[in-house]
Amino acid sequence: MSKVRRYEVTAAGDFASVLAVLTDHLDLRLLSLDEGERSWLDTPTGTLERAETTLEFRRPSGEGTPSLTWATEGRVLVFDPCVSSTPPVYSSDLPDSSAFARLAALVDGGELVLGPTVNSQIAVLACLDDEEKTTARVIFDRSETLDGLALPMMLEVVPLRGYEDEAAALEKSLKRSVALSVSAASMKELAQQGVSTGLDGAALVPAMSAARAWRAVFQTLTDSMTQSFSGVLSGNDPEDLHAFRVAVRRIRTILQDGNDVVDPESRDRFRHEYRWLGDVTTPTRDADVHLIEFPELAATLPPSRREDLASFNEVLLRHRADSHAAMVTELRSIRRAEFGTAWLAFLADDDAWTGCADLADEPVLRIVLRRIEKANRQLVKNGRKIAKKSPAIALHELRKEGKRLRYLLECFAPLFDEKALSVILRPLRDLQDVLGEFQDTEVQANALLELAGELEGADDHSALMAIGGVIEQLGVRSADARSSFSKTFGRFDDRKVQRAIDQLEPRKKKR
Repeated sequence: MSKVRRYEVTAAGDFASVLAVLTDHLDLRLLSLDEGERSWLDTPTGTLERAETTLEFRRPSGEGTPSLTWATEGRVLVFDPCVSSTPPVYSSDLPDSSAFARLAALVDGGELVLGPTVNSQIAVLACLDDEEKTTARVIFDRSETLDGLALPMMLEVVPLRGYEDEAAALEKSLKRSVALSVSAASMKELAQQGVSTGLDGAALVPAMSAARAWRAVFQTLTDSMTQSFSGVLSGNDPEDLHAFRVAVRRIRTILQDGNDVVDPESRDRFRHEYRWLGDVTTPTRDADVHLIEFPELAATLPPSRREDLASFNEVLLRHRADSHAAMVTELRSIRRAEFGTAWLAFLADDDAWTGCADLADEPVLRIVLRRIEKANRQLVKNGRKIAKKSPAIALHELRKEGKRLRYLLECFAPLFDEKALSVILRPLRDLQDVLGEFQDTEVQANALLELAGELEGADDHSALMAIGGVIEQLGVRSADARSSFSKTFGRFDDRKVQRAIDQLEPRKKKR
């Protein structure tokens, strides 16, 4: 099969002017001209990418029905107008045809997730010989991200079998008429890079509308979740689940503070779903922490006691395996798939972010500073109430309030004065570390005590005694964290830090 030639159009001019050169000067016949939104789909583990094939879901502008296009190297293997207005979620949702049956077999019953989404103008042209036979197809593609970042215009020459010489001659004519440079990247790859660049937090600017900024932050965090999702399912590296959960928690926080910015109905729905997603991943993360920290905890015991913990380590491994299996079942569930698809569709829907709430069109800096000031006031007010006899739940709630403030500061960091931000974040992170240590050691001690009940056998008395020693060490750590709270909170509740909260708005540079 002849190889597709791919070029970036570096010529000056817009899509229409370059298209005019192709049709009028080079006499290529325009077969189709489509405009609309297109998304690439793949499995969470990148099955189609590894097979060097693509599946596109296209939604035309104006009238027309959505379509699915399966292609390899620019050659369409199968095209089908979709009855459904939403992308397929599973291979079983693909059109019922022999051609798509091959794709379903490749996906092997797996889930399909949305990749990058762009708005595109795509022209398909034919090069004809003297007998009006097509010798090559030319695909001219202009796309931009949903945030309006223009991607390089691309031109592909697809030779037909047996017409390689004619295609080569066409390429020479194209290069003489249009400024081109050879490109190794496909439009999908450019779209992925463009989405990542366009959604980078550094793209946030103070004058940006609140809705657009919230959307950009959500998309950045969603990209982080997508990158770690396959690792979460495999369970090989605990850091994948940790990164996934951090993104989930941040999305929940930004949704919480998205009142009057995000569409209320969507906000309520997704807050509920992300709370569920956090809940179903918590047991596995806790089990990971048990296994990660257990060797260090065991090392605090005398050597003879450490050997007694071998049987309990097996209990921890079984518990982690069971927790992971249960989590994977939930993550592969219809609920998770439908929620994930709805979330991506929500982020991709321009209408959902236009005039969606009372403050949606307000400058983001003004809105986010109000949310930060409110979160800070609440944290300081409740932190000052903590006394030696305060119940543990009071510190746990304070930890949540600290996370809220920290996530607002970090997710919208490019908007703020860097010096003021650094003054705030260091003592805030120290406070979070102390509160986290206090809560995590308490949770871990209770979990280990419960798991100890799974020990069986005559030698387990020694193991139980050793576990008691481990739990005692957790109690010591918890007490240390509790006693250091007052001093650590005082460093945050400091005049310099609180003044920095008021100095987050960047100063205008003097001319």
